[in-house]
Amino acid sequence: MSAADSITLIDYDAGNLASLEGALDGLGLPYQRAASPDQAAASGPIVLPGVGHFEAAQKSLRERGWWRVLPGLVADGRPLLGICLGLQLLAEGSEESPRASGLGLIPGIVRRLGPGVKVPHMGWSRVHLHHPHPALPDPQGDWLYFVHSYALEPTVDTVYVAEHGRPFAAVEARGNVMGFQPHPEKSGRAGLLLLQSTLAWMGVTAPAPEVPCN
Repeated sequence: MSAADSITLIDYDAGNLASLEGALDGLGLPYQRAASPDQAAASGPIVLPGVGHFEAAQKSLRERGWWRVLPGLVADGRPLLGICLGLQLLAEGSEESPRASGLGLIPGIVRRLGPGVKVPHMGWSRVHLHHPHPALPDPQGDWLYFVHSYALEPTVDTVYVAEHGRPFAAVEARGNVMGFQPHPEKSGRAGLLLLQSTLAWMGVTAPAPEVPCN
């Protein structure tokens, strides 16, 4: 892919896209919203954001046609990034909605946080390197912002790990699929670096500024 590729933001009424778009604008990265697959960019990564309830989000994605096509796009080599609930939807399922399956693009079941801590987890937590990944640097204890009640347990696919009652996966990666449990667009400089590094690895970088002729 090249810098000309555009990021597709899936718009399915399950996430506040404005703050994410603001972060992408600040990074100078091209993107477009897509309520259905036919509105997606022809190439480039697809971003699945999300907040709220697992089953409601799954239903909305099904109604818009995304649930059926996403596995095929990934199989064809299209990069996919899930953010917050978007990461959880990439998994096999969630304790929040035992009857609703996930996309199964990342192994594991999303489980409730705890014990002995306030849930939902709303605030800043340190993240640490769990397994190296070519897209991302060692966070060295950077703080990222989280809003969630459920998370994947750390596995060999976990890049960054955090803790709230128990260790949980903060960043997951498997093949051309990646997921963030934190909100990078609300996590300051460290979050923007996380977002920028991942999207660059997925093939999208800011275009070089034009140099005027003398």
